[in-house]
Amino acid sequence: MKYCIGVDGGGTKTLTYLGDMAGNILDSCVFGPSNYYSSGLENTKDVFESIVNYYCLKHQFDYSDLTFISLGLAGVDREMDKQVIRDVFVELNITCDILVFNDARTALVGALEKDEGVIIVSGTGSIATGIRDNRLVRAGGWGHILADEGSGYDIGMKTLITIMKSYDGRLSPTLMTEKAIEFLELDGVEDIIGFVHDPNTDKKKIAELSIVAVQAAKEKDALALAILDESVEALLQMVNAVIRKLYSADESAELTYIGGIITNVGYIRDKFILEIKKLHPNLTIKKPAQDGAVGALYLGWNKYGVSY
Repeated sequence: MKYCIGVDGGGTKTLTYLGDMAGNILDSCVFGPSNYYSSGLENTKDVFESIVNYYCLKHQFDYSDLTFISLGLAGVDREMDKQVIRDVFVELNITCDILVFNDARTALVGALEKDEGVIIVSGTGSIATGIRDNRLVRAGGWGHILADEGSGYDIGMKTLITIMKSYDGRLSPTLMTEKAIEFLELDGVEDIIGFVHDPNTDKKKIAELSIVAVQAAKEKDALALAILDESVEALLQMVNAVIRKLYSADESAELTYIGGIITNVGYIRDKFILEIKKLHPNLTIKKPAQDGAVGALYLGWNKYGVSY
């Protein structure tokens, strides 16, 4: 039997599936982070080796029985990045076909179960991606320094900035101040400076602060609501840019969404859906059917003409 592996790798975890070349999913397992920008290349290499060895040992097959490994990875856009990943497998003596995609594309294919449509991702980071007639376009997703608007990181950072401005008296008082101090277990507002500059404060920890704005918005805090409204507008701009590149005004299209912010924050999700439908009345919005690791398998099976 010939096998294949689908991978959805990010900065916090890596979801994987084992499949066969008859289009069946046989097994799944979650591993550690595999974003080599944030986790380091050696750690990413160890994760990939663990994935392959886990399935080989459990299902009693060899590296030579693998037809392909298809990976959707965060932060992998340029050919240079993809070659880095392929080289990792060469070093591991894994010689099957290594297919490398940005995780937004595999997420789209899994969510819509086809290689066409538009997806907005809003989790720790953000990106909008669309595919039509094998043409791939994107908006956003340039990392937390240049972009990631409408993401958990963006909301968390704006929450901190707003709190400091409120503390100065440049903005009105906000419920976010007390909520953030409690959430971070700090003694006072000025301790936020230490939190921000702590070497252990990474993007994920900043993104976790988005809950402060969400909770305050539920209590009608004006400054918190403004942050969430800005996030909705940013997501609308990204999706609108992608749709305009791929579709004319009167054409129909399908849109799906993933990520903790747009999935779990009802205020953002509902307002986004309402406003994007106003901009594009022919847009059909669908909840994700499958995850990005399944999408990675779909892309691999498509290459080999496998029905699933």
